[in-house]
Amino acid sequence: MCPNYTIPNRPQNKGDIRSMRLQILNILHLLKQRKTGSSFAFYVKCGAIFTLFALSILVVACGNNGTDTNIDNPVVTVTINLGNSSSPTPPVPPYSCNAWVTDTTPSVYSNAIAVYAKYTQNVGGNPTGIGGATATADVLWPDGNSSIVTVQTTSDGLAVFPVSIANRSADLNKIVLVTVQFSGGGAPACTVGANQAAFFTLIIASPTATVTATVSPTVGVTNTPVGTPSVTPKPSRTPKATKTPKGGG
Repeated sequence: MCPNYTIPNRPQNKGDIRSMRLQILNILHLLKQRKTGSSFAFYVKCGAIFTLFALSILVVACGNNGTDTNIDNPVVTVTINLGNSSSPTPPVPPYSCNAWVTDTTPSVYSNAIAVYAKYTQNVGGNPTGIGGATATADVLWPDGNSSIVTVQTTSDGLAVFPVSIANRSADLNKIVLVTVQFSGGGAPACTVGANQAAFFTLIIASPTATVTATVSPTVGVTNTPVGTPSVTPKPSRTPKATKTPKGGG
C-alpha cells in the first residue's frame, strides 16, 4: 500500500507550485523504490523454484542412468555344485546299542511295562545282534529312586526288561527314563546313556474290560416214541387129521 501523503492546498504563487512539484517527485521516487523491492523478491522466489526444478531433473536423470547401467550389465548368478559340497555319510560304528518303549503312555493301573533294548555289531556293513550278553536297565523315577532290572540278550541281541509300575501313582504325568548297560557276549561294553534313554509317562486310563461271550449248548429235540409196539405173531394153523381108510388091504 502507498503511504499516506498530505497534498497541500492549491498554491497561490510560483513558490508553492515548485514546492508541490518537489513533493510529487518524492512520492514517485518512493513508489519506484517500493516497486523495485517487490520485483527483487519476486525474482528471488522464481529463482528458488527454478533451482528446485533443475535439481529434480538432475536426480531423475541420475536414477535413469543407474537403471540403464543395471540393464546393460548381466546379473551375476552363483552356481552351487551339490555333488562336491555334500558331506560324506558317516561310517557305521563297529558296535551300537539302543533302547525304546513301544507304549510311552501306559496306564497307572497296569502292573508292569516292557522296555526293549538291543545290542548289535557291524558285520560287513550289516547290524548283527550279540546274543548272550548281560543287559542291565536302570529305571530313573522322578522321585529320585531307581530300579535295576537285569536280563540276558537273545540270539538277535534283544533284551526285554519287565519294569514294575505298580503303586507308582506319585509319578503320574512325569517322565521316567531308562538307561541300559550291555556287557559280555564276547564284545566290548555299550551304554545307552540319558541322552538316548528310553522313556515313558504314566497316565490315568481305566483298564479295558474284557468281555467273554459264553455260548450255551444247543438243546436238540429227540422224538422218542411213547411206547414200543409189540407184534403178536398169528397162531399157526393146526394141520387137519388124516383120515385112515377103512379096512385093511
